Amino acid sequence: MAEVVVVARFRAKKGRGDEAIALLRTVIGPTHGERGCRLFALHRATDDPDHLMLVERWDSREDLDAHLQAPHVQSFRQAAGLVMEAPPEITILDPVPEGDPVKGAFATP
Repeated sequence: MAEVVVVARFRAKKGRGDEAIALLRTVIGPTHGERGCRLFALHRATDDPDHLMLVERWDSREDLDAHLQAPHVQSFRQAAGLVMEAPPEITILDPVPEGDPVKGAFATP
């Protein structure tokens, strides 16, 4: 089974980036304890405080799918409409290693 990398892009409603971060933080702790979670890291754009991204690594697609059904993720989805401009843009990636094996892939195939 190959690891899975996910990039989830969030756009908070204008001026509500801090509220969006507070809401996303409610998901981080429980997610870190989930089976297969290798990385679940929140980032904020340096030039736009309302633009947020989660970068994730999962042991498998099955672990990612289980995460997406977890109660804390479902609760987040219900509350997100209050502070987010739109649903997140989620991209699921498979590694394409190249060059240095440590630097050339974010996950192992």
